Amino acid sequence: MKIAIVCGGNSFEHEISIVSAISIKNILKEELIFIFLDKDREFYLIEKNNMKSNFFSSGKYKNSKKLHLDGKGFNKKSLLSSRQIVFDVLINLVHGRDGEDGKLSSLFELYNIPFIGPRPEASVVSYNKFLTKCYAKSLNIDVLDYQTMHISDKDKKCNIKLPVIIKPLRLGSSLGVSVVNKQDELDYAFDVAFEFDDDILIEPFIKQVKEYNLAGLKSDEFIFSIIEEPKKDTFLDFDKKYLDFSRTTLVNRANLSEDLELKIKNTFKI
Repeated sequence: MKIAIVCGGNSFEHEISIVSAISIKNILKEELIFIFLDKDREFYLIEKNNMKSNFFSSGKYKNSKKLHLDGKGFNKKSLLSSRQIVFDVLINLVHGRDGEDGKLSSLFELYNIPFIGPRPEASVVSYNKFLTKCYAKSLNIDVLDYQTMHISDKDKKCNIKLPVIIKPLRLGSSLGVSVVNKQDELDYAFDVAFEFDDDILIEPFIKQVKEYNLAGLKSDEFIFSIIEEPKKDTFLDFDKKYLDFSRTTLVNRANLSEDLELKIKNTFKI
């Protein structure tokens, strides 16, 4: 099987996406094609031996062949001809904006490119925290109380009792997230979140909540990863997710009862 990997994107998580693609290179044994989407939203075909972080940070990727999209998918154009980039399936590894918000999945569907990843509707709903809450509530899944706020709102007043957690509405990796315990900390937390998005979400901050990570996919049936309990301080921030090199590469299974594990998986299926 020939697999195309797309990474990069115009996102605050651009570099994390590149690292993800480099990791895949060392894991998958299939024939791989690497496609890089730069911050100007141009596609490039990257040779496997160039899949190194400094190749992208230095701008050397611009010497690679630029790719274009047409009715047949990705193709590489020369002065007199055009050659289609042939693969069996594409894996979308673009984090954050472009990759997780539905833009790329819509593009792949438009050009009939077979890909692994959420469809546009699921991407849009899951990327926007407000829409996620609305969808969860429609399925009778409990959610925390919340308040949304736009950057243009003149009266930036928190209507939820402290402590609260403040997040950009459309962003991942805990970027721009603050826990606020005192009234005089609110303005700074608003400024931090608005650096990343024009809309923010405010929720009550619940201390010492256990969090569990479960990955899964639906083919003929649901296939699940192990359930992991991430290690965190106040909350699972960007540094703990990506820069804490004290963590071992081995992921440990959470210590759960069979009933709770089944409940988590059943909720996932909804």
